Amino acid sequence: MFKLNNLFKSRRKNAPGPVSADYPPEIRKPMTPADFEALEKKINFRHLNSKKNLDLLCHFDLKSREEFALRTKSPVIYFPDEVALVKRNEETAAMLAAPRTFDPSALNGLNIGCGDRRINPHLTPVDIMRSGDKSASGSHHAFLPDAILANPDDLPFKPESIDFIVALHMLEHVPDPVAILKHWASVLKPGGGIGLILPDYKYTWDARKDPSKFGHKWNSDADTFRMLHAAHLADDLRIEAIGTLEHRISFDVVLRKPGNFTPFSISNKTTELSGAELFANGKMITK
Repeated sequence: MFKLNNLFKSRRKNAPGPVSADYPPEIRKPMTPADFEALEKKINFRHLNSKKNLDLLCHFDLKSREEFALRTKSPVIYFPDEVALVKRNEETAAMLAAPRTFDPSALNGLNIGCGDRRINPHLTPVDIMRSGDKSASGSHHAFLPDAILANPDDLPFKPESIDFIVALHMLEHVPDPVAILKHWASVLKPGGGIGLILPDYKYTWDARKDPSKFGHKWNSDADTFRMLHAAHLADDLRIEAIGTLEHRISFDVVLRKPGNFTPFSISNKTTELSGAELFANGKMITK
């Protein structure tokens, strides 16, 4: 379950990430063909987050930088104001996995591969560690101390007991995402959902060249996910939404388990009789 806490914290020379300098958004403009040609010649692709590169890229809007990244096969650079917006949009999209009409406070939801990204106070965080080597390539840079420790393929929950699951920038770190999703489906109630955020490898990096044991294990994008779903997951989970995010560094997926959702309700065994009634009926535990 180890993952990049978010794809915007630089872990490697060419990883996309926020930059430390303040580059105001009002100076950004669309990139012309002439701009593209000049930028391609000036950019140092081996050290993408260098100040020289940032000084060049800061003059162009996000859509232009995303297109530049795609055409040059280099990771996208996002500036701090854009990072905050992208993260909010990702979290909003993933939370659509919650059964409709129910507030998260009334549901049992999991945040798997949480890192330090809490997302919602009513989600139970799950990860493979609460501390560790923050400098390791592909590792979290921070943790949630209250996370449940569990492997993503062996969650400590009984079948059909969880209302919904979210996993942001986690599933690309496992070699068999189909097996993981089938396991998650088994602990979901009918009508429960799974909200995923995954990187689009075309705007990040190629997993075939990722040397980290905590790094990306497959090249995720919306088309590949649709293919995996059609071949292996269509009977277990239906796609409710995919690829709705405006930015290109990541894509969203909402999966729904077939069936009618039944929310939590307090058992009659808990509330049926008061202590006085138990005593009067001779049912109270006594010495």
